[in-house]
Formats: sequence, structure tokens, C-alpha cells
Amino acid sequence: MSTKRKNRVTHAGRSVTIYRWTHPTTGVKAWRYVWTDAEGKRHYVTSSTMEIAETSALNALRQLTTDATDWLSLPPARLRWLRDVHTATPAHDDDQRAVLEFLRNRSKSGDVAAAVASYLEFKITEAGQETPHLRTVRLCLEGMATSFPGSNLTDIHAADLAAWWKTRGKDLSAKRRKDIRGTLVSFWKWAQRQGIAGTDPVTVAERLPTPKLGNHDRQILTPDELREILRNVSKEWRAWVILGAFAGLRPEEIAPKKHKIHTKRGIHCNEIDFQFNVIRLPAAVAKGGSRPRNIPLNAACRAGLEWAGIPTDGTASGKIVLRNPSEAQELARLGKLIFGGPWPQDALRHSYGSYRNAQLRNLPQVAEEMGNSVAMLNRHYHNPRTEQEGAEWFSILPPYLPAICGSSAEPEAQLA
Repeated sequence: MSTKRKNRVTHAGRSVTIYRWTHPTTGVKAWRYVWTDAEGKRHYVTSSTMEIAETSALNALRQLTTDATDWLSLPPARLRWLRDVHTATPAHDDDQRAVLEFLRNRSKSGDVAAAVASYLEFKITEAGQETPHLRTVRLCLEGMATSFPGSNLTDIHAADLAAWWKTRGKDLSAKRRKDIRGTLVSFWKWAQRQGIAGTDPVTVAERLPTPKLGNHDRQILTPDELREILRNVSKEWRAWVILGAFAGLRPEEIAPKKHKIHTKRGIHCNEIDFQFNVIRLPAAVAKGGSRPRNIPLNAACRAGLEWAGIPTDGTASGKIVLRNPSEAQELARLGKLIFGGPWPQDALRHSYGSYRNAQLRNLPQVAEEMGNSVAMLNRHYHNPRTEQEGAEWFSILPPYLPAICGSSAEPEAQLA
């Protein structure tokens, strides 16, 4: 760095003085200059080195000293473009400001790939780690960024993003396409707050159509499919299947995945009241720490928990399910074995909602039991299941066939 305490930068008869400056609070030493713009407003510019300050000051002076001679020296193509802008912009203050605002925002717009990287860093820092959800977000946004190489965010128009989104979701469900749209909207909103995605109140991501989810976008198991699951699930996760199928608990309410930051727990044995046939789910276990709820302990659920080895005398405590079956690859095994592919996520809970509604025809009561709104249940669980189908689902009682790899000492019997 230069040892001079001051330096003067001159251009076209105008000059500014760069001087040594110390921050009054932090004591950090830097270089500073002051310049006055065409409207008479003073600007204080601070730089870490003399060289950076000199370059910045020279650019500021060049901006101030642009005159008619400079305009005449512009290339013909540039002059034609300026005439086109002048012709296309009516002599109205609002229109002129809008054009200038657009150009300024475009100059500040971030490269798509760099913006995605910054957004992911922000989200991971906020969460404390790259969660499974954030891994999905990363794959989505990085895939989008590679489709617009070298582009700024303001260069991506609604039609361009819609074309990418349509191709990306070609073979995906409406739910997954909606999730991708939500990821894009969140990213663009964040970028807008950072001042790198323009100022349009409606982002290009929000202009994407919202896929409508019908009744059948949630997979509902048949009683026979549930019987197959019960025949083949490993003993460690019997209670996990029972609580999902016959009580409608969310997977994370039964046995949440491990998390470095959050310490959410699953349901405990003492929260199942076998005396009064009710599951008392506390707020600490319910999704998002929402209000607690009581769930009827029906005959199928009670019998299934006994089959899973849960004591019914009220003396047991601690976790009902010790490990998350997804992390232990049990769901991957069952999915491949029974469905010939991935495990149908949340299918046990979705099935409970549909068959419980078929049994009761009372959505408010089902919503209360599941911890959801009536509107959400009406969209997803108001499936055309008959009362007889509901009765069949809740009549599946033990003894069940032992697991394929289970002990041969367990008696083999037919499912009810």
C-alpha cells in the first residue's frame, strides 16, 4: 500500500482528494474521498487500499464530466440504441424513472449460479446443517442454474423459467411440481430482498402456474397392502407401522430423524393410555410444536401395539420406536419388497385419514385426530372410500405372520 497520506485524482478539470481515514468505532484504517454528484449531493466513499480508492474516484469523475463531446464520440450503433430508447420512452417522469430503475437493477443483478450458492449458504447456516430437505432444494436450484449458464437473474424471463420447470417436472407428480415451484419462489423472493433480482412486485417464479392437487395425489394403501407390510416389517418397527396406519401419526411424531441442532423427540410409551384407550400426543411431539391432541386408541391400534411388544399395564416409559426406519433403510427394503420401488412416503397416515373418514363421515373429527385443518383434509382425504372399506381397514387384527427374517418361534397364523 502507498505510504502517502493523501493523493489527488484529476479528470477533465475536476479533482477529488483521497485521504487516510480511521473508523471511529472499530479503529480500522482505510482510504476515503468525497465527491459531489450532478444534483449537489455529497458522497463519502471508503476503500481498503489507496489503489482501489483511486480507481473508484476516477470512475466517479468520469461520470461527472461526461459532456456533449463524449456523446458525439460514441460509436454509431450506440447512438442508434440511445435514439431508440429516447423514442420508446415518452417524456414522462414515471416512465423515464422506470427505465432507469430497470437498467440500474440489471447492473446489480447477480449471476444465477453465484446467487444460488449464496442462497444455499444462507439456508444451511440458518438450519445448522444441510438437512434432507435442503439437499432436495440444492439439487433443484443447481439444476436450474446450469440451464441458464452465464445469465443474470434479471435475464431470466417468466417464459424461460416456465419452459425449464415444465421440462424438469415432466414425469413428476403434481405434488412434486408444486414443491419445485415453491423452491423457486422462495429463492427469487430472497434474491429480490438482496437487491439482485429486480423490483417487480411479482417475481418470475410466482408467475408459474400452481399445480392443483387432486384427491388421488396422496397414495392410499389397500388393506391387502397393509397386511403385506405387517407380514414383512422387522420387529423393531412394528409399532411404527401400527401408529401410522391405525392412529394417523406423522412419521416424525413417531420416530424423528436425527438432527444436529433440533432435539425433537418421538412419542413415548407413557403417552399411550391403555386404561382409557387414548393416545395423548403432547405439543413437544406434535409437528412444529403445535397444540397437543388426543387420538382414540381403537381396537386395531391397541392390539397392534401389544403385538409390537408395548406393555399395556402403564409401567413402560421412554421411546416407543428407538430408531427412524428410513435412516435404518427399513423403508427402502419394504418399498422394494412390497411395492417394487420406493416406499410410498406418508402412505400409512394418508390411508388412516381416508379410511377413518369413510368410517365416520366426519371431517372435523378426523382433522382433530390428525392435527390438520378441515380444508386440507377435504382436499386430500375426502376420497371415495366406502364405509365397508373403512371397517375392513380397522378390522385388521393380530396375530400377524412373522417377518420374513423373524424368529421361527413366533406362531404363524392368518391375518384377520
